[in-house]
Amino acid sequence: MNKRRNAFSLMANLIKLVAPLKLQMTLAIVLGVLGFLLSFGLGIFGGYAMVSLLPEKYKFGFDSIPFGGHEFKYYIILLMVCALLRGLLHYLEQFCNHFIAFRILAEIRHKVFKAMRKLAPAKLEGENQGDLISIIMGDIELLEVFYAHTISPIFIASIVTVIMFILYANISIWVALLALLSQITIGIYIPMIASKKSNKYGMEIRKNLGLLNGKFLDELRGIKEVIQFNYGENALKEIEDSTKNTWINQDKLKIQIANQQSNTDSVIIVFSVLQLILCLFLIKNNIITPAQAFIVVLTQISTFAPYIALANLGTTLSQTFACGNRVLNLLEEVPEVEENLDGIEVDFNKVSIENLNFAYNDRKILDNLNLEIKKGDTLGIMGSSGSGKSTLLKLLMRFWDPQEGSISINNTNLKNIKTKSIYDNIDYMTQTTILFTGTLRDNLKIAKRDATDDEIYEALKKASIYDHVVGLKNGLDTRVSELGDNFSGGERQRIGLARCFLTGSNLILLDEPTSNLDSYNEAIILNSILEEKNNRTVILVSHRESTLGSCDKVLKMVNGKLI
Repeated sequence: MNKRRNAFSLMANLIKLVAPLKLQMTLAIVLGVLGFLLSFGLGIFGGYAMVSLLPEKYKFGFDSIPFGGHEFKYYIILLMVCALLRGLLHYLEQFCNHFIAFRILAEIRHKVFKAMRKLAPAKLEGENQGDLISIIMGDIELLEVFYAHTISPIFIASIVTVIMFILYANISIWVALLALLSQITIGIYIPMIASKKSNKYGMEIRKNLGLLNGKFLDELRGIKEVIQFNYGENALKEIEDSTKNTWINQDKLKIQIANQQSNTDSVIIVFSVLQLILCLFLIKNNIITPAQAFIVVLTQISTFAPYIALANLGTTLSQTFACGNRVLNLLEEVPEVEENLDGIEVDFNKVSIENLNFAYNDRKILDNLNLEIKKGDTLGIMGSSGSGKSTLLKLLMRFWDPQEGSISINNTNLKNIKTKSIYDNIDYMTQTTILFTGTLRDNLKIAKRDATDDEIYEALKKASIYDHVVGLKNGLDTRVSELGDNFSGGERQRIGLARCFLTGSNLILLDEPTSNLDSYNEAIILNSILEEKNNRTVILVSHRESTLGSCDKVLKMVNGKLI
C-alpha cells in the first residue's frame, strides 16, 4: 500500500470521483468566475471613481475606455452592485463546493469500507490499526480541502485567464502576453515548486499520525499491563517521540508556507512594475493611450486573486495529496481472494481436501494435505502452535486460496461457489471473540438478524452463558462497552459460541473455542456441540486432548500433514 503518485496523476484520479456531481461542479465554476469578475470590478471601478474626481485636463482619453467617462456616483453604484452580487455569488459557489465535497467524502468512506471488507482478513492482518483509522477518519476528512477549495479554483483561474487575455489583447498583444506570463508564474510555477518541496513533509506527517494513532490504541488497550509493569514512563516517551516527529515536520511545512506566500507577493510586485514599465514604453511609442495604460495596470493589480488562491494550494495541498495517495492506495489494493458474486449455491453435505499446499512467505504450512469430512462428522485436529491448524480453517472459509491442490464442497471447488453461500454454510469461531458497542442482543443478532428472544436464549443455554445473561440487571439489553471490556474473556468466548449455535449453519469451525474456559464450562459446551452433531458437521481445533475427547475422530497436525 505504498504506491506514490505525482500530483497530476493524483488529481486526475481524485477528480474522476466528481463525475456523478458534474452539474453541481459546473455551477460552482460558473458562479466562481462571475464572482471573481465582480471582485475585479471592485478594484477597477474604485480606481475609475478616483479618476472621475480629477480635473478634466488630467482625464484625457478616460471616456474612451470601457465604463469610462462617467460621474463619481455612477461608479459608487457599480461598486455597491459588485459588492452585493460578489457576496451572494461567493456564498452560492462555496455552498456548491461544500455540497460536492461532503457528498464525495461520504461516497469515499463507503468505498473505503467496501475495499477493507474485500481485503480482510488476508491483506489487513498485521496492518497498523491506528494507521487504518487515520485513513478512515483523518485522511478522508482532509480531502475536503481538495474537493471544496481546489477543483473549482483551478477551472475558475483557467477561465478567468482566457477572459483577461482577450481583454488585454484588444489593447496590446504585448500587454496580454506579459499578463499571461505573470498568471502562469503565480498560478502554476509557484505552486508546483512549493508542492514539490513540501510533499515529503506532508507524507511524513500523515505517516507519523498513523503511527501515533496506533501507539495510542495499543497503550489504551493495554493500560492495565502498562500500570502493572510500571511501563508508563516508557509509553509516554514513545508517544512523545512520535509526537515530536510530527511537530518537526509541521514546523517545516509552516516555513514552506511562509516562504511560498512571500515569494508570491514578491512576484506580484515584480510583474506589476514590469507591466507599468511596458505600458510607459507603449505610450511613448503611441501604441496605447494613457487611459488604456491606466486600465491595464489597474486591472492586473486587481485580478491576481484567482492565481494567489492557486499559489497557496502548493503547500496547503501537501498533506491533502498525501491523504489522497493513501486513500487511493487502499482503494486500488488487490485482495488476496476476489469475492465470487455469481458462483454456485450449495447446501453442505461434505468437504473434500485434495493435495493441499500452502505457505506464508516461503514458509511451508500445509504439505500435500488430503482429507474428507462428511455431514454429521465431529473431527478434532490437534497440534502445536504454528503447525497449520488455524490456516486450514481459514482456507476452508476461503480467506485465502490454496497455492496448490483444492478444497471442494459437494465436489464443487470453493473458488466456483458463491462467497455468500460459503458463509451461509460455514460458521468460524476463533479463540478471540469481538463484541461491538451496543446491546448484548444486538451482538447476538449479528448471527441471525430475525432471531427471537427464545432462539437467543436457547443458543445462550447451549453456550453455557444463559444463567449469567439473565442474571444481569438489563439482561439482553445490557450495554456492551468498547471491545466488550465489561465481559471477561471466557464470557466473550461463550457469547461467540452462542452466535454459532444461533445461525444453524451446516459446518462449524471452532479454533480453540474453550481456551478461556474452566473444565466445568468446557464440558457443558462440548456436550452441547455433541448434541448438535447429528444436524451439523464440526471441526474442532485445539492443543488440549481434553477438548478433543468428545470428537468422533482426532487427527494430529505435524509439519503440515494430518496423521
